[in-house]
Amino acid sequence: MEEAELLVDAASRLSEPFLLVIVGEFNSGKSTFINALLGRKYLQEGVVPTTNEITLLSYSEVDSESIERCERHPDGQFTCYLSAPILKEMNLVDTPGTNVILQRQQRLTEEYVPRADLILFVLSSDRPLTESEVGFLQYVQQWKKKVVFVLNKLDLYRNSDELEEATAFIKENARKLLNTEDVTLFPVSSRSALEVKLSYSNNNDREHHGEVLLSDPRWRSSKFYDLEHYLLSFLDGSTDNGKERVRLKLETPIGIADRLLTSCQRLVKLEYEKAIDDLTSIRDLVSGANSYALKIEADSNSWQKQISSLIERAKSRAITLMESTLQLSNIDLIFTYMLTGEKGPSAKATSFVQNDILSPALDDAAIWYYEAHA
Repeated sequence: MEEAELLVDAASRLSEPFLLVIVGEFNSGKSTFINALLGRKYLQEGVVPTTNEITLLSYSEVDSESIERCERHPDGQFTCYLSAPILKEMNLVDTPGTNVILQRQQRLTEEYVPRADLILFVLSSDRPLTESEVGFLQYVQQWKKKVVFVLNKLDLYRNSDELEEATAFIKENARKLLNTEDVTLFPVSSRSALEVKLSYSNNNDREHHGEVLLSDPRWRSSKFYDLEHYLLSFLDGSTDNGKERVRLKLETPIGIADRLLTSCQRLVKLEYEKAIDDLTSIRDLVSGANSYALKIEADSNSWQKQISSLIERAKSRAITLMESTLQLSNIDLIFTYMLTGEKGPSAKATSFVQNDILSPALDDAAIWYYEAHA
């Protein structure tokens, strides 16, 4: 049901701005990177509070700092409305460190990663691809999301050889973790890029702002321009990345639907296998009940025959007794009764009934019972 709700939500957001989810460990320079991307110190020192919660950054329609604000939701998530131009067509999601995400930030893994149109993974040059980052990438791979890597703190490398070694290491492992040959990686110095942007923040000539930045050697050495140009190209429908943005936007609900169908198929298969097991058990029970019923029927027929035989033998003995009692040799008993009115000794008749009818019948019944239950 949760994945079904995700699908409905993702389909309803097709007309909303591109959703860029930014992840990375603590101290990877993620906040500095976001500030450099937005062109101001919104995070930590700006209007956005320092928090371990998820923060959604959206565009504020009026270009005035007075209306820039953050709202905290009951679940702890922040939504901040800022005047940064890049947010006009792109929403950013700032997240806690990946080490915190894996431990307790279920909301990110269950909601924002499936809904993300693009994931920007910020790595630190001094410790790229830590254990928690690898674990998070393995989770992301389940949703088949496009991941762009940002190798931050570029200025820590002493020469180009160290940089090439680090980028080769990241790309090789990313290919294995994400099961793809297409790995996009941008080495940057976010701090240098932010310092340059802040130094020109009072320049009102926005039309030539990009040219001014390119003329500054600090901006060029930060290599931030390549990454920024790459991201902004997603907003231009005439570029290849702009066309890919449409594809990525559509792939979000399609990917959720595919995962939902896979989950349904798995559940249906499990239910089918369980039903087959239940059906087999029922068939075994029915077969056992039928066998028992046939046995009971056979035993019942046998009992009926035995009882009928016992009754017939007892009946035969009774007839024999009556015949022998009424023989002419017993006529003296009749005369005694007629002349004297006495019944005479009845012990003989009683003895006949007891010894010649009842006792043999009981003995036969006992023998049959023990044979039947032996």
